Amino acid sequence: MQRKTGRFLATFLPSILLIVAALVFSAGINLGTFRRDCGDALFSTFGVAGRKVVTSIEYAVKYGKTIENFFGMERALSQLKTYLPQADGVAVALPDGQVAYAIGTYGFKDRIGDRLTGYEQRRTAGEFQRATSFNYHDTDSRSHKLFLPIRDPADGRWIGTLVIAAGDSVIDDYVRAFERHTLILVGALGGVAILLLGGLALLPDRGRGGLGRPRSGRAALAVAALVQIAVGVTGYGAFSDAYLRTVENTTGIVENIVATDIGSVIGRGATYRSFSGIDDYFREIIGIVPHFKGMSLAVPEGADLPGSLGSGQPAAKGDLVTGRALATDADFVTPSLRIVIDSDFIQRNMLEVVANNVTILIISLMFIYELHAFVSRRMRPTVETVAGTVTDAADAAAATGRSLAGLRFLTFMLYFGMFLSASFVPVIMQTFDRGLFGLAPPQAAAIPVSVEMLCGALAILLAGRISARLPWRTMTAAGLAVAVLGALVSGVTGDPVLFIVARGLVGAGTMTALMGLYRLIDRIRRIDPATGAYSDLFSGMYVGVNCGAVVGSLLADAIGPHAVFLIAAVVLTLGIGQLLLLTPEPAGAAAIAAAAPTIATPDGEAAAARRVWSDGSFLAFLLLVSVPTSACSMFLIYYFPLFASGLGQPASTVGQAFLLYGLCIVYLGPLLSRLMRSSNMAPGLPVLASGLIMAAGLTTFALTGSLVGAFLAILLLGLSDSFGLTAQQRYLERLPVVGTHGLAVPQSYHLNARKIGQVIGPMLFSAAAVAGGAGATLIGLGLAAALLLHLGLSVLALRRRPFMAKTA
Repeated sequence: MQRKTGRFLATFLPSILLIVAALVFSAGINLGTFRRDCGDALFSTFGVAGRKVVTSIEYAVKYGKTIENFFGMERALSQLKTYLPQADGVAVALPDGQVAYAIGTYGFKDRIGDRLTGYEQRRTAGEFQRATSFNYHDTDSRSHKLFLPIRDPADGRWIGTLVIAAGDSVIDDYVRAFERHTLILVGALGGVAILLLGGLALLPDRGRGGLGRPRSGRAALAVAALVQIAVGVTGYGAFSDAYLRTVENTTGIVENIVATDIGSVIGRGATYRSFSGIDDYFREIIGIVPHFKGMSLAVPEGADLPGSLGSGQPAAKGDLVTGRALATDADFVTPSLRIVIDSDFIQRNMLEVVANNVTILIISLMFIYELHAFVSRRMRPTVETVAGTVTDAADAAAATGRSLAGLRFLTFMLYFGMFLSASFVPVIMQTFDRGLFGLAPPQAAAIPVSVEMLCGALAILLAGRISARLPWRTMTAAGLAVAVLGALVSGVTGDPVLFIVARGLVGAGTMTALMGLYRLIDRIRRIDPATGAYSDLFSGMYVGVNCGAVVGSLLADAIGPHAVFLIAAVVLTLGIGQLLLLTPEPAGAAAIAAAAPTIATPDGEAAAARRVWSDGSFLAFLLLVSVPTSACSMFLIYYFPLFASGLGQPASTVGQAFLLYGLCIVYLGPLLSRLMRSSNMAPGLPVLASGLIMAAGLTTFALTGSLVGAFLAILLLGLSDSFGLTAQQRYLERLPVVGTHGLAVPQSYHLNARKIGQVIGPMLFSAAAVAGGAGATLIGLGLAAALLLHLGLSVLALRRRPFMAKTA
């Protein structure tokens, strides 16, 4: 009974914890999405009131007033504040960021200070060149801010900025009911999941031909999938209802503003028959509020009003129409304000919610799979002999299995922590109050990413040089410690130069840790040459990339990017703990020594004289395989986001493309790699096949030029890299340069060649964008030509070195 209880705690308790964590994560994303949509809807209506004040200021400027000395500005801002009682305050700032006027609470005046922040100054200067307004969530002050430009009517020159700020509590009022419903739903479904897993755990062991307890991993994934689907289905209905109520409430704000404006005109003796320009007034409001489709005045029957009293499109099937009675004029006419809310706009937002929920489902299952695979592989029992003792071979196999489990999960932790900040590192660079050496914001934003890649490349070179003298565990722990330091500094610094240095530390640390994991794979392969360690490494890597990017972007919206850097530091610190406590050596020291091959090396002087670069086959591999394939893989990272944006697709479409690519790497990679190993084909053929599939993907996109063709190309790129990355590694190990110099230095050159390809790739695809479809075709054909040339050179090299044919 005690053994059964222990097995239950060891297998199903982690599953319960993981499913509950996935449910909390899913609920957090839904709440974050709802909060963001509520903020956009609310501040679009704030923009209606703000535009009234901007128009009155611009009218006064037209007749000689200046922003710097504007008598009556406080009265205009106070009137705006009465229109928007939810706002904490309103202010007017000059183009240089100086706050000239401010009305509101003491907290608002203290937060806004005398000047806008450096980030707000740069953001307004950039946004006002292409947009009439913008709003953003300031996570540091826990407030939302709306910015509207004030322009000189004479020449359209930007002369000031109207700022409207409201605390998070305003959004909380709209979110509270939906939040309560979501938490109750998640709690109920979490309880159901616990009962299901507990019931499965209490079933007896499965006998031959009978029923019994299923495997814990499959049971956990099945329960997690069912619960997440239930959350998605029920959450969609709740989200739709709550969002519709939010739209109705924010529409009420616009109705109050319009009713007040019209009432003030009617109160001065005007009649609706004498109205002129109301169409333009309604048209301006429709342009500000995205979910408004049309606005009009509905007059009673018998009222004879000339001209049109509306703007926009009429209501269609499914559209929501609101009505609000207006003031009665001197002719006793009492029209109603009719606002048509676009159902298509709401449905588009709902489709985004569905896509997000599907993405959450997949990410959650990937996360649960990784954690459960790690736990189950570590707890897999050793094989006992008849006498009850464990053989040395079984002990070595069990230790190797635990090492592989630790390798995969540690790689996952490494990349999960590293990619938590991938979605906002360039944005952070623009939030500092002072610039960077006078560089333009886009140039400054690119520097931390470039420095991170450069320091990573240098770390790979250095690690390749010292790996023979430094244990793999020490190298990995040191790299993780440096990355933790970089993440901590990134989260607390307010200086752009120090932030760049911190990102360099992250790049150097993570790549040093990765090289340490490569050394662990070398030790495992000495014991089991047919191991699938590289597939485990790449699978953990790409699961970490996908999960880190999605979770990081969610957390940045909820708690701010600086806090996400600190969470990344915690994740990497946990990686150090796992490395030291839960990642054992693949076998005992004696077994490793016995399994280590003795490599015949030339005389010392000859070995020193021969350089790595003098090996023609190795140089051809780098130039014709490593660099071209990594350059073409930048189609997803660089070219596809630009292409999708040009088609008007949302950012979630790009995320779904990344997810499709990652799924190929994670789940097809180990399967295809095992098939390649069991087929005993020459190591160069999988490399060639992988490259040709990649070239076919690029050519397919070039021939179609559509979004479907782009997704098909990404699918083929994922299929190519799923086994191509492992195939390149295995081919590298069979090159003569490895027998001469060992694996560490050639491997570091291979990884750096791939980084060079990642630099060249955007240049190639930017040229392809100018050339159109023919450009992508040329890139695909160029890749195929390089691979075929490499194949020909490899055949010649094998003929010159007959002993290599046996190895291959």
